[in-house]
Amino acid sequence: MGIRGRLLALAVGAAFPLVLIGLIDLRKVWTTSREQLNETVEQQAEFAALAFERWVDAQQQPLITIAATAAAEAQLRSPELQESLRLAILPRPHWIDVRVLDASGATIVTQPSNAESLPGALIEGLLSEIQTSRLSAVETDWTSGVEQRALAVAVPIEGGGAVVARVGAQGLDDLFRDIRLPSSALLTILDPQARVVYRSRSMETYLGEDVSNSTLLAALAQERAATIEVASPIDGTQRVYGLGRAGATGYITMVGVPSTSLHEPARRQLARYLLLSVLALLCATGAALFIARGVARPLRRLRGAAQRFGAGNLSTRAEEKGGGDEITQLGVTFNTMAAQIKERETRLTELDRLKSEFVSGVSHELRTPLTTIKMLTHLLLNDGHVTPSQRQNLETIAVQCDRQIDLVLNLLDLSRIESGALNLEPEEVDTREVVRSCLRIERPAAELRGHNIQANLPLELPSVLADRRALRRVLCSLVENAIKYTPAGGRITLGARATDDRIAISVTDTGRGIAPQDIPHVFEKFYRGNLYEATDGSHSPKDAQPGGAPDTEVPGIGLGLYLAQNIIAELGGQISVESVGRGSTFTVHLPPYGAEGNIENEIDGQAEHGSKVAHS
Repeated sequence: MGIRGRLLALAVGAAFPLVLIGLIDLRKVWTTSREQLNETVEQQAEFAALAFERWVDAQQQPLITIAATAAAEAQLRSPELQESLRLAILPRPHWIDVRVLDASGATIVTQPSNAESLPGALIEGLLSEIQTSRLSAVETDWTSGVEQRALAVAVPIEGGGAVVARVGAQGLDDLFRDIRLPSSALLTILDPQARVVYRSRSMETYLGEDVSNSTLLAALAQERAATIEVASPIDGTQRVYGLGRAGATGYITMVGVPSTSLHEPARRQLARYLLLSVLALLCATGAALFIARGVARPLRRLRGAAQRFGAGNLSTRAEEKGGGDEITQLGVTFNTMAAQIKERETRLTELDRLKSEFVSGVSHELRTPLTTIKMLTHLLLNDGHVTPSQRQNLETIAVQCDRQIDLVLNLLDLSRIESGALNLEPEEVDTREVVRSCLRIERPAAELRGHNIQANLPLELPSVLADRRALRRVLCSLVENAIKYTPAGGRITLGARATDDRIAISVTDTGRGIAPQDIPHVFEKFYRGNLYEATDGSHSPKDAQPGGAPDTEVPGIGLGLYLAQNIIAELGGQISVESVGRGSTFTVHLPPYGAEGNIENEIDGQAEHGSKVAHS
């Protein structure tokens, strides 16, 4: 057989098994991709469930405070209790009303005072659930119609009764606005009776739909999360669904992606691969018919180099003999391509390693069953039969659970900052009110450590131009740091003062201080200061030399101050730190509302003050 025949047979013989192997590998890749897509949809459903559960927790927190006040009041109709209800509903725009019920379900006090009565069945269901579980309860109120649907959140009062708030379901729109889903994905929330409470990108006619008989819920069964491909019981569209339970609330989240959007790309890729394979085989056959005897040996050597390179030996290179013929040029091109691929492979390997480390760390934190731990810990802490030793262990578990939740929130904030998706809404913010709000939030944690926490505020203090929620979170983060780094029995003071062109809000503690060499770096991402202690007003670093061991006595990953500095910078302010001897002071400097350059904001703020306060 001549050289042409041999090369033709070689081309056909080599191309056919390669095409077959390629098809088999493509099938494996498609199967793996499908499994990954199922896992992604399930994770998105679990994330939505966690977001909903955190949202419910946020609605319950002020109710817990009111319940404690109601239990302590000798007369439930006292003005103090009425004021507590008013202060609770004022900054929450989606709250419809809030009321205190006695053990029989009768309304004692309500805010607003002219709020409509709750349906008897709803009250009975909430009280029954509270009495059964001794925990909070969440139900959907459909009595005002689909468009006016609301979520009734209740917490028990010691000695009987409950505090109930109705939250408009429009609040779910704000909750899920920032969750990024594929363009074709659909997010649905079901209440405990398997009725549709929320559905993204849907017609209002679907709300309230009962899907209790759907195979979707059968697939979830008693599991926390599940994946199933089925026709939608609502609109009949075939989708791949990820389902997740929102903890003890009884609500279920569903993320559905149309099956066509998952399968069609793989089908098109398979068709393109078949077409390209056939074209490659035809080109190889035609080329083999025109190859002369004199090129057989260099082609074999080049083929051998290509086979070794394809087998994973990226250092393989073709021989480059002198001459300008096509085979020599092909060898030079092959070597250039091989060098580029090797360099790219090295870069991709490093990037993949970094990605894997990051995803592994975050996944470890996110997979921690925070909700279950937090619920069971609080349940056991409320049990009067636990021993002091058991209570101490349970309190330690609760602290660690909160630490994991803070870590997840910080990672989400870090992602928003680095992607430029941090959305802040500067407005007029009452400086005294936001400081006092932070004081109320952090006082329990401070008292748990035996700290004396207080606010030192002047009677008259201008408002600042800031985002209310973001500023409160920054201040709370600074106070939390002060609590963690101050030995038990310390003192933490929140202060504020007006300077020439700034409002300065400070957090001062009597902790161990910051090593001088750490102060320039405390606002850097992932930076942890070295071990340091100051006594008698003088610096005494322990292993505080540059390059020393980071302080691992206090939990954290070094993101809080970095996030705080970026948020305040977005608001046009800055954060400074002072640490002389024992104790540290962190000061937030913000522009006052209505200063030069903010006249337009001041005029708009006076006209829209009420709506902005409600929005906060």
